[in-house]
Amino acid sequence: MIYSYEDFPLDQVASDKFEHNHDLYLGKSAIRYDLLIIRDPFNLFASRLKASSKVGHFLSVNSQNKTMVNLWIDYAKEYLGETNYLKHNKICINYNQWFFDIEYRQKIAKKLQMEFSDAGIDIVFGLGGGSSFDGKQFDGQATSMNVLNRWQKFCDNPQYKNFFNQEVWEYSEQIFCHIPGTESLIK
Repeated sequence: MIYSYEDFPLDQVASDKFEHNHDLYLGKSAIRYDLLIIRDPFNLFASRLKASSKVGHFLSVNSQNKTMVNLWIDYAKEYLGETNYLKHNKICINYNQWFFDIEYRQKIAKKLQMEFSDAGIDIVFGLGGGSSFDGKQFDGQATSMNVLNRWQKFCDNPQYKNFFNQEVWEYSEQIFCHIPGTESLIK
């Protein structure tokens, strides 16, 4: 079973209160894994801004004290090991690398003690309307979507540019290295 806590602060997900109720809400698990999937901020924020233009709430997160940007920074810190909230066989996944690298996907499957299969790699799930940019247009050919260059659609948008502070830049460089062209976003 996979349960998503997308947009929740990690300290909340890993709190004693949550842990106390885990089995009640989700059932007992022989093995638990905490997966942290992080996407580069340029494409993540572009996708969320695009989705918010349709639905309106994709710039908010499940926290009264954090913004989407703050939460991404918190996830980056956990990914890099600066924090350690996730305690159950933590596996950190670089979405960008996962998207284009079959060997990386195979390594993740091995860590999860699963038989590797790329079945479904080209499916665009309809939950939430599919892709914020393409809807379900690429269902059956999802790996053809230009998900690593979404940011280019917003490079002149002032609201989008305001998402990027020095901390976001530094963590992005550490995790994803330099993403060519993104330097044009520096104010």
